[in-house]
Amino acid sequence: MRPTLSVQPAAGGRGSLGPQAATPAAPLSLRARLDGMPHRAFFLAGVLAALSQGLWWALAWLLAPQQAYAAVPVHGLMTPLAVFPLFMQGFVFTAGPRWLNVADGTPKRGNLLQAALALAGIWLALAGFMLGGAWPLPGLLLMAGQWGGSCWRWASICRRSQVADRQHSVAVLLAMLGGLVAMLAACGWVAGGNDAWWGMARQALFWCFLLPVFLAVAHRMLPFFTQAALPAHAPWRPARLLHGWLAGCVLLAAANLAGWQQAEAVLALLMAASLAYTSARWGLYASLQNRLLAMLHFSFVWLVPALLLQAAAALGWAVGAAPVHALGLGFAGTMLMAFVTRVSLGHSGRPLQADNGFVALYLSLHAVALWRVGLAVAGSHTGWLALASLAWLAVLLAWAARVVPMYLQPRLDGKAG
Repeated sequence: MRPTLSVQPAAGGRGSLGPQAATPAAPLSLRARLDGMPHRAFFLAGVLAALSQGLWWALAWLLAPQQAYAAVPVHGLMTPLAVFPLFMQGFVFTAGPRWLNVADGTPKRGNLLQAALALAGIWLALAGFMLGGAWPLPGLLLMAGQWGGSCWRWASICRRSQVADRQHSVAVLLAMLGGLVAMLAACGWVAGGNDAWWGMARQALFWCFLLPVFLAVAHRMLPFFTQAALPAHAPWRPARLLHGWLAGCVLLAAANLAGWQQAEAVLALLMAASLAYTSARWGLYASLQNRLLAMLHFSFVWLVPALLLQAAAALGWAVGAAPVHALGLGFAGTMLMAFVTRVSLGHSGRPLQADNGFVALYLSLHAVALWRVGLAVAGSHTGWLALASLAWLAVLLAWAARVVPMYLQPRLDGKAG
């Protein structure tokens, strides 16, 4: 994050700013703070959505015989849909307008309503899956409608920008549209009962939405954050690297849906090699000098085993759901915690430093991810899987207890935001 310039009072006189100094603004109400800054409303709703999904999944283990929908397919769609989109909107509408130099791009009103609509859709969908039939459809449609509105808003900001380099912003927009396709495919699955729609939604979710968004943001921000913390480290982020990753994501989804296992394995191996080289080139080991920076870098490393496991699955190796958990929980989950922690600290007026508590939570999430991937490879008993899910929920609750107050309280430095 860029350091801000502070204006110092002129020397001399009585130390006052003079008769023309601006009168301090009255403190904003909680509602005004949440509604006026995207990261506050969307991050708060994102925490609530993630906790809701975790509780739903815990209940699914207890109520499995009474469930109208099989819990595992619902978990496969609703966990990524509940955990990530709200946080993405908070980040995109906070940082994105700065990328594009659109002064009025950050929405100052309506953030609370938009976040509440998305959260209500998630809650309705989760309740609907418990009831069965077409009951999840209203919630899924509300989620898709709210997300579609955010896609339109982001597209309008991109269109108004005059900056020369808009590749990251356009990449995020295309990936957001991939997320909309996934949500609509999920609606098709519920409405028609055809599992082909579920498969399409699953592939679009991971390969055309989540991974492209995270790759585009990492390609822009990790070299920037690294140079800011370690000035001697030269940034490296060629455009062809990002373009190759995004093409690889789409081709992986297409190869999987078409059943081209060998092509899928080759693509996954090539992407794993590229990402491993990039991780080293971006300064993985140098990042250990700054714990908050290291959190971002070590989350990025998860992409290598995730894609190696994807290649193994395509070649017929018995790895179960290990690839998707390495990607969703190992990479995206820990990267989300690292990014949201950084943004929350910076925008609450706190130092950009990861204390022992945040580091412990971050490492605990890595441990849960490793445990879950190992259970998938081993084909362990469902009791162990339920315990791993509860461990994930416990880590999330502890992290929520630390970040939620930052969204509710005024900034510690007294600045707006």
